[in-house]
Amino acid sequence: MFKDIQRWFYFYFLKKGMKNPHGAHKAINLNDASEIGILFDASDPDEVSLINQFADTMKKEKKKIVLLGYYDQPKRAINFNFSYFNKKDLNWHLIPRGLVVDEFLGRKFDILINAYIKENLPLEFVSAMSKASFRMGAYNKQKTYAYDFMVDMKDDRDLRTLLTQYKHYLQML
Repeated sequence: MFKDIQRWFYFYFLKKGMKNPHGAHKAINLNDASEIGILFDASDPDEVSLINQFADTMKKEKKKIVLLGYYDQPKRAINFNFSYFNKKDLNWHLIPRGLVVDEFLGRKFDILINAYIKENLPLEFVSAMSKASFRMGAYNKQKTYAYDFMVDMKDDRDLRTLLTQYKHYLQML
């Protein structure tokens, strides 16, 4: 019941925050993008490794990549090579706050990639409030507030497949 109340307040404040427009969203292909933001769950070391590999391939294509991870622990991580926030950076309504989040939200990315499979309200909030021109995420018909383009994973819900699909669709646009 406590989590249900938290979720209710989360969506209340999300809707309230979305009343301030963040600009027009438009599809941008990978060739035309210069700055790409990547949101991801940094709690799983294997997924962090996949994200770093994906970011490195994008950097090889002369893209500026900015990573922001959510570490689902109350303690600080020791050896991350990217910006992140954790449970201590969430308010009671599960809304992230702090300098790292504010800096990320202040950027106008050409593309924002949401690189996580499971529901992650703090990352979805950042995506929904982002000034990015084009926001990509895994398909969920209830998450249209956070993404402009969604990839339907069907039964193959794994991060490696999602990242492959993102790159495929970004090259097609």
